[in-house]
Amino acid sequence: MKKFLLNYFSPSGILQVVLLVLLFFTCPTAKASECYNYHTSITHKIIVKNNNIYYQLTEKDPNGFSYVRQENKLLIGIDKNSFKVIGEDESTFMFADKNGFYLMPKNEQYEKNTASYSKILGPTKNIKHINGRLFLINLKWTYFDGWQNNITKIVLNELPINISNIKSYSNGFYLKSNKEVFMVKIDFDTDKKYKIEVVPSINALKTVYYACNQNNNEDFIADEQYIYAIRREGDFTDITPQFRALKVQGKFNSLKLIDANIPMWRDGQKIIKKREGHTTNGRNPFTGEEISMEYSYSTSKPLLPEFGKVPSYIFFGNKIYPIWEDDYSQAYDVKTDASKLRAIEGKLFRGDDFYYFEADNDYKIISTNIPSDAKFFPGVYSYGNYLPKALVSDNYIHFIGDRFSIHLDNKKKLTSKIVKQLGMFYLYNNALFDGEKSYPITADYETLSYLGSFVEVINDCAGEIPNTPQVAVKYHHFFKDEDAVYYFDEKTKKLQTIQTANPSDFNADNYEAIQELYKIKDVKGAIKKKTRTGLNYYIIGGCVLAFLGFGFYLFKRKK
Repeated sequence: MKKFLLNYFSPSGILQVVLLVLLFFTCPTAKASECYNYHTSITHKIIVKNNNIYYQLTEKDPNGFSYVRQENKLLIGIDKNSFKVIGEDESTFMFADKNGFYLMPKNEQYEKNTASYSKILGPTKNIKHINGRLFLINLKWTYFDGWQNNITKIVLNELPINISNIKSYSNGFYLKSNKEVFMVKIDFDTDKKYKIEVVPSINALKTVYYACNQNNNEDFIADEQYIYAIRREGDFTDITPQFRALKVQGKFNSLKLIDANIPMWRDGQKIIKKREGHTTNGRNPFTGEEISMEYSYSTSKPLLPEFGKVPSYIFFGNKIYPIWEDDYSQAYDVKTDASKLRAIEGKLFRGDDFYYFEADNDYKIISTNIPSDAKFFPGVYSYGNYLPKALVSDNYIHFIGDRFSIHLDNKKKLTSKIVKQLGMFYLYNNALFDGEKSYPITADYETLSYLGSFVEVINDCAGEIPNTPQVAVKYHHFFKDEDAVYYFDEKTKKLQTIQTANPSDFNADNYEAIQELYKIKDVKGAIKKKTRTGLNYYIIGGCVLAFLGFGFYLFKRKK
């Protein structure tokens, strides 16, 4: 012990301690500041394939079509013939078979080849349930949750027997009887474990549900006179005073939801829109108190893009404004009749010809002098790669970047009438163009199509420490024409024929197929042609019948 203390408090020992302390305080800053998976999207499904049931997870690149991964995990122990999906919420699948009822989490699937699920109830005929979470047992509604063998049951005593679903989340439910609308909040941190509340004033028989963007955690329920914002945790907010203060004319349950992301409704000739970034003050018509107004109500018209679902601009008073400009204080400078412009995508509009934002002025929309009948191709936004929008006229392909200038050379003369967008490439002038360079090809241009791609993640995250490796990914692309299947080789920048792949055996957007193609891309050989023996039998049979018929004709004639 004495020796240890002497070493510990020696000059070298003290230096080691200081270094360890410094390392301790600096290590937390060495976190990932950028990761590829911050930008990807994940979807979950239950699929039936080859007479088996699987949980499927699919992750895709920001471009929406390149696969990052796809996992199929087998559901073991489920009867295939009686299997049926009975519900789904933001975190769980609910299904049943002849042996009982089950919950399967969407995210907590840690086994490599098999899916994990929990059995919550045994076989029960004609049992009433709501979204596979609430079951009517002994005339009491019971909530179920659990993981593997740890099943939680909560009896919801106050709920009436005769109720139906409006919207169900994993821990929040909005239900209705013939008379009332109920909010159920599951809260495991309280003694009672749940809370049931009647949503005030709303008419259950006339209540409708407006589904909005899940990422915002805000949907809506409404009857003719009342409207509430609801959240997945089982909370609601009465926004009726705001709508009444705005003097919304229509019935709240008859509004047309035209943009679920903002959100935005159409009410006759007017638009109800949630404000972005700021609120205004108003007066509660029920109490006379001053309230914060999160919504606007005007005769504006959102310019819904022909490509894409989210509007970026709004038309008001014969002028165009950004969608977030609720006070209409600064309109875009447009050198044409703004009422004739139609939003195409991003900053591009179609009028007498195509219009775009000027390169150095984000509030000035100018003519591109590209004819309005030009064919449009949308931009492709991949991680670290951008294929620009394009307009194709009779003789040119025009590339439209984030900034456009009529003085720049942004067009290419067409020597071929065939122009296609194939994944992350344009095919024109008998070459593939990736947004920067063109790569001549010898495939059949007319029948060439894109089978799909997958992403090889080389380095998934980059740290904040200088000189650390940056995020790096590699795309693997596959094509086919009427004669062959191809792999785009990143090294040679050419289409490599996959010699043993038959184009008739492969269709677009199939993860397993492109993985198989990647495995055999370098295999030498030839396509095994399928024989057409069936056709020969038909010919032979036809000849025999013709011969017999002719013989019968001669026999009759002779007789």
